[in-house]
Amino acid sequence: MATFNGERFLAAQLRSILDQSRRPDEIVISDDHSTDGTLTIARSFRQEAKKLGVAYSVITHPGKPGVARNFSHAVSITTAELVALSDQDDWWEPGKLKAMERIFAGDSSLLMVHSDAELVDESGRPLGMGLLESLRITAGEEHALMTGHGIRAVVRRNLVTGASAMIRRDLPSLAGAVPEGWLHDEWWALVAASHDGLLLDPTKHQHYRQHDSNQVGADQSGFEKLMERFSEPQAEFRNRHLIRHEGPRSFVEEPGFTGTPEAKSLLLGRLRHYRWQAELPASRIARIPTVFLAFLRGDYAKYRRGIFDALRDVIQPA
Repeated sequence: MATFNGERFLAAQLRSILDQSRRPDEIVISDDHSTDGTLTIARSFRQEAKKLGVAYSVITHPGKPGVARNFSHAVSITTAELVALSDQDDWWEPGKLKAMERIFAGDSSLLMVHSDAELVDESGRPLGMGLLESLRITAGEEHALMTGHGIRAVVRRNLVTGASAMIRRDLPSLAGAVPEGWLHDEWWALVAASHDGLLLDPTKHQHYRQHDSNQVGADQSGFEKLMERFSEPQAEFRNRHLIRHEGPRSFVEEPGFTGTPEAKSLLLGRLRHYRWQAELPASRIARIPTVFLAFLRGDYAKYRRGIFDALRDVIQPA
């Protein structure tokens, strides 16, 4: 678990973890220099965990602040083969650890398993939708994630929420340092999928709390969000993806790349697509024919979100 100023909800989450039908062997909490009562609450569970036979560590993240670095640090301290990632403000269903451990036991090639979750407000009231629904997952993306072909989904966009995931402890070592512009969960998911080691369990194993202090949240994007994305200048969009693509480029082009041939082909195709996208003309009218041809070739369906991103490439200002 990575924590930062999480005193409001931390106790409920720790309680749900200790109340699992299959208790964890250890709990590691890495705190990112909280200034509230987070550490006091975290340490207050130590004696109970010890009585239950659960090893319990509360440490401080020593490096630069940030959720990706903090989670990476927490995982590096763990000792078990399987590690469940936990946010500080959710709560889990009692059977989560047992169910996810069983999935790993059935497939030694798995590197990461993630699940759906029930979205709730800060008081714990259901918001009437699941996490995957809020991301507007398509039938094709869901099928790919549930059948061991997750690279076909995550090459387009991130659909993996770390708070719902369990990983093999050696996945972060395989993935290397989380690149600039990426969060730990989306990077680890991409690397796991590149080895056909990512799997979706569609069960809602937890309650994913949405509130004003979320470092990363979920919502069902509406018209305002759509307009925000369509109004982002192309220059800003390109610069952001130029930074983000340095990580996948280094990963797929390294001599010792160990992913599948399909993963290499898709990742290289994505990099080519975004290089092409960066050369689109400033004029919206002039973009239409070249974007239309790329759409007909299937590039937008394979590497991005289909018609949504095709329209975005036409409509965004220069």
